[in-house]
Amino acid sequence: MNAQKSPECVKYYEKCIEINDKSYLALNGLGNFYLKTEQFKKAENYYTKAIEINSKRSAKIYKNRAYLRQQQNNNSGAKDDLKNYLKYYPKAPDRGIIEQAIREL
Repeated sequence: MNAQKSPECVKYYEKCIEINDKSYLALNGLGNFYLKTEQFKKAENYYTKAIEINSKRSAKIYKNRAYLRQQQNNNSGAKDDLKNYLKYYPKAPDRGIIEQAIREL
């Protein structure tokens, strides 16, 4: 449902969070859904909650949050998130592109 941008997925993620408010995957799923539907504030909120649960496991979430922060003209926040992405995913296949983006922000 999320891949199809179906709002139906929201109720399932919310039910998971209701059962376990530390459901990292459900929070990330909601962040992804809201990012795809360009609801950046909501996406940022859910990504931030997922990061708070486990920042070390959140490398790719940092990258997604960096993108949406850049879309909201929060370049310093985006830059910090990209640095964290590389910190927690040092062998990222897109490392060169990310390093360039950091320099440009």
